[in-house]
Order: sequence, then C-alpha cells, then structure tokens
Amino acid sequence: MVDEYNLVNAFYRIEEELIDSMVRNLKRHRAQEDEEGLNWSMWQVEQLKALEKYSRANRKKYGGQFRELNRQIEALIRQAKDAGGMEQEMQILRAIKNGFQGIRRGGDALSGEFFRLNEHKLEALIEATTHDMGKAETAVLRMADDQYRKIIFNAQVYANTGAGTYEKAVDMAARDFLAAGLNCVEYKNGARHTLPDYADMAIRTASKRAYLAGEGEVRKGYGISTVIMNKRGNPCPKCLPFCGKVLIDDVWSGGSRRDGNYPLMSTAIAYGLYHPRCKDVHTTYFPGISTADDTWTKEELEAIQRKGKLEAEQQYARRQEEKYSRLAKHSLDEENQKSYKKRAERWDSIENSPKPDIMDLESTKEVPGVHLIGKIDREIYKHVTDDIVTNEVIITDRQIRHIKERHPNDFERYQLYLRDIIETPDYIIEAAKPKTAVVLKEVVVDEKEVFKMVIRLATSKDNSSYKNSIITFMKIDEKEWNRLLRNKKVLYKRE
Repeated sequence: MVDEYNLVNAFYRIEEELIDSMVRNLKRHRAQEDEEGLNWSMWQVEQLKALEKYSRANRKKYGGQFRELNRQIEALIRQAKDAGGMEQEMQILRAIKNGFQGIRRGGDALSGEFFRLNEHKLEALIEATTHDMGKAETAVLRMADDQYRKIIFNAQVYANTGAGTYEKAVDMAARDFLAAGLNCVEYKNGARHTLPDYADMAIRTASKRAYLAGEGEVRKGYGISTVIMNKRGNPCPKCLPFCGKVLIDDVWSGGSRRDGNYPLMSTAIAYGLYHPRCKDVHTTYFPGISTADDTWTKEELEAIQRKGKLEAEQQYARRQEEKYSRLAKHSLDEENQKSYKKRAERWDSIENSPKPDIMDLESTKEVPGVHLIGKIDREIYKHVTDDIVTNEVIITDRQIRHIKERHPNDFERYQLYLRDIIETPDYIIEAAKPKTAVVLKEVVVDEKEVFKMVIRLATSKDNSSYKNSIITFMKIDEKEWNRLLRNKKVLYKRE
C-alpha cells in the first residue's frame, strides 16, 4: 500500500542527495596552491567540468525515480478514493441501523451520469497533480545546476573581498542557497517552496480530495447530499466560519439548492474552505438523526486564536531549525558549522517549547528592562557604518511599549521573527539618521508577510555600555515595501 509519509520522505531524500553531491564536489575540487595563493581560475574550470557531470548524472539518476514516484502518487490518489467510499458506506449503514431511511438512487440514469462525471474529475485530479509534480521535478534539477554555477562564480568574488580561507569563501557563496534549499516552486503570492514541501502539499491535498470524492459517490448512491463540517478545537482560520454548519455538497455528492435551505459546498470552497493543507473535514449529515452546532463562545474563539498563533510560531521555528541544520551539515568551514549548529539547536528548543517566547529565553538579567534579541553579522551591517563595536542587539521595555502603542498587535504576533530579521535581512536601506539601519525582511508562514525594523547601531563614539538597539518594528504591506525600495537608497541586498 502506498503511503503519503514515505512518498514525501522520498522527495526530501532526493533534495538532500542533490545538495550532498554538490557539496562533495566543492570539497573535492579545491583550488591549487601557488605563489599567490589559491588559483581560482583553475578551480573554476575544474568546477565547471564537475557541473557538467553533476547535471548529466542527476538527469539520468532522478528521471527514473521521479517517474516511479509519480506512478505511486497516482496509485495513492486512487487508493484514497476507494478508502473514502468504503468508510462512507460503513457510516451510512450504521446510520440506517439506527433508524435513518436512506433511499438508493444509484441505478437511475442521472446517477449513472454523475458517477461518470466523478470519474472524469478523478482522472483530471490525477493528471493535474502528476503534471504539476513533473514541472516541479524538472525545476529542481534545473535549479540545482543554476545554484551550483552561481556558487562557482561567486566564491572568487567573496575571496577577493577578504573572506579569508577557501572554506569561508565557498560558504559565503553558498549561504543563501543552503539557507533556502532548492526552493524551485513559486506560489501566486510570491512565496517560494522546496520540492519536498510542495510535494507534501500537493500529495496531501490531492489525496484528501480523492477521499472526499469517494465519500461523495457513496453518499450520492444513497440519495444523501447534506454534510456537516466537523467542529474541532483548532480549525483553520479560513474554515472557521463553516465549522459546525450543515452544507449541501454539490461538489462531490451531486447535491443542489433543491436539497434544503443550507449553503452550498461550492460557495464555501470559493470562500476558502478546503484550501491546500487544510485539516478540516466534513461528515454526513443525516436529517432527523444528526445535530448541528455552529456557535462559538468568546472563550473558544480566543483559545482558537492562541492555538493558531502558537502553531504558526512553531512552524516558523521548524523551518528555521531545518535551515540552520542544513547550513551546519553542508558548510565547509568548521567555525561556521559550529555556529549554525547552535542556531539549529536554539530553534529546535523553541519549536518544541509549549510557549515559545524570545523574551523569556534571552532576557538580560543583569540589566532590568533590557532583552537580548540576537547578533548581527558585521559584514552585512558595515554597509551602514564600519564603526560597529558589538554584534549584540537588544530591545528595551520602553521600546516594546512604543511598538505596542504605535503598531498594535505587531509585537505580540511577530516577536518570534525578530532574531531572523536582524540576522538575515533581505534589504538594508538608508535611514534619515546616522548610525541607523532600516531593515526590510520577508517572512513566509501561512502566507507572505513583510516587516520593517529600525536598529540604532552602537559605535565607538557612544557610551561603552551601549548595544545595538531596536528602535521600532512593524508589519508593513506590499505597497509600503515597494515604496521604500523605490524611493530610498538600498545599502545592502541579500543575494
């Protein structure tokens, strides 16, 4: 039996193998020593030869694996449809045993046409899923080649800027790539995702829809089209308005407006129900037997909001842990490996903490009201000023109050992202005041969010006890993001 977990894990393994192979080549084809040091031209020639072999080997090795995985995806979708039908049959038979008067209509012409239509929908779902997976699989191999080529040419550039050792130069050239992974899939909202992440979304979404189609066929055969959305403790925000409600399933069960005074499933889907990765489900609503309750108390809604915030924070922490684990594993320089390993461990502790809170983890106890957030990379922030006396960044209680007053809920909702914004900014733009960095950062949780942060850098002319300090922080919209980049001088851009 095909398993979702094993399928998705296979795509993780392929991505890891692609990166492993690339890093092995970078380690093996070191530049030769000569009187002037590393001969980067010779190194580039060797690396480009290795890239050709790498590309050919990947196409040959993974082409067959992708074809087999796509066959398994098709089998999984068909398997899910059968499982949904069997489960629904058992549920309806139990309801009939308890007194429900079901009317079979599976033999009439209308139902026959319906089942043929449903079969066409299933085939279309399989075709769309495997086709999109094929495009993503081609894209990941192409991106692996492009990133390898980019590292080859950027390594010499970083070496010329004084990166020091060969290992440090290559690490700097590969950092952004390793941090993001092979994020070859771009969604409509601009968010980029790796092949394994996209495979997880596509496989689970298609499998769920096939399962619902299987349920719907059986429900149609018994003349039932009403369903009820389960009311659970932590529904998706987009699905919350429909949880506990009775709907007429005109998508999978062949229902129509004539079947009752209830909203249509197609309308609910148009408003966001059953979005990709949705965890909500529906069950059959048996008139006269089932009960519906779509009311929510204030306490329940507050609890849902807290759980949703915690889940989003833990998802973000998990992605950060994966990022730094990848950097730790594949960096060539030992110091970088140790540094990234520590960051990965820190994010892992946040992910598995029941109440992740940066302020609690890193309060500066010897100075009341001052909290250590993270450490800047001086190579990045030297674009603002070369005179930076410390890499530590703090925030005071006073500035926290300022942020909460000027930008309600931003600090409470997004404080987990402060460290990442500081350490890996997307842009630093010129500020109106000297020794000040205006940092812009895009963060993807459920959808893309963009933030602006202002940091006052501590220099040798300041009090020796001063640290780099966050002045303000806020979530901004795309319009403001674009305005800042268009009208302000960009001092630094992350490659």
